[in-house]
Amino acid sequence: MDATERKLELWRLAGENEPDLFGVAALLSTIPDAVGSVIRFANSSYVGAVYPVSTVLDAVVRIGSRHVGAVALASLNREVADRYEVPALAEDALAAGRAARHIGRLMEFSQRERETLFVAGLFSSAGAAALNGEDAGYLVWRANQWAKGLSEDQILRRELMAYGRDHALAAVNLLDEWNMPTQVIEAVSAHHAPRSRFDLALWAGMTVVSAVSPARCHDVPFSASMLELGLEGHVNAVSTEAVRYADAVLGDPERSPVTEQLSKPVAGAR
Repeated sequence: MDATERKLELWRLAGENEPDLFGVAALLSTIPDAVGSVIRFANSSYVGAVYPVSTVLDAVVRIGSRHVGAVALASLNREVADRYEVPALAEDALAAGRAARHIGRLMEFSQRERETLFVAGLFSSAGAAALNGEDAGYLVWRANQWAKGLSEDQILRRELMAYGRDHALAAVNLLDEWNMPTQVIEAVSAHHAPRSRFDLALWAGMTVVSAVSPARCHDVPFSASMLELGLEGHVNAVSTEAVRYADAVLGDPERSPVTEQLSKPVAGAR
């Protein structure tokens, strides 16, 4: 297996009902960048670490297999962002995925649904990264389009004419290649046309970075999307959780414009 396949297999193994922690640790040990991310996360203030851990098994035991799987996918997402030379998208998408998962908890979704929201949010920028790989000016072009007031549908149609696919389809192609669960693929494909409460939870999570991220073509305030869900009292809590998680997993010394913006309280939010 290559590194991508190992990360996906680690996520699947870690997500089993009764995961083999020794097996998880053994597979994790074969993925150097994921090892670094897991140990850094296990020693972060986010998990309330009192004393440091230095071994893979100790880190797995401390944070649990579910977090190991999530960090492995975050590492894969960063790999995609780096491959297409848009590293800032990794942090954007990680914040969006964590926000979507938190919103799912507030909406009392099942554990499986919350994990699906996290993965869908995490790879919500994968299509934008892929198109930017084809055209280095894509993200700038896209930001200019919605700055001019074009609707999401108009931008998607222009992407289709220019690239033969829009960014949602580009993301679906990538996730399908990785054999991701159908629900994840369907959620990503519908993220510009939310219908169900589940779709709306993903959409809301993605708007946590919409106003400052070139990866987003919908300039919808996070507070407005949370208001639509009846969760306006949780705006600051969710955005703060999202940025703390992204910082803990990625461990970047310098914040992107997205996390810098998210670190500021939302005016008028309770």
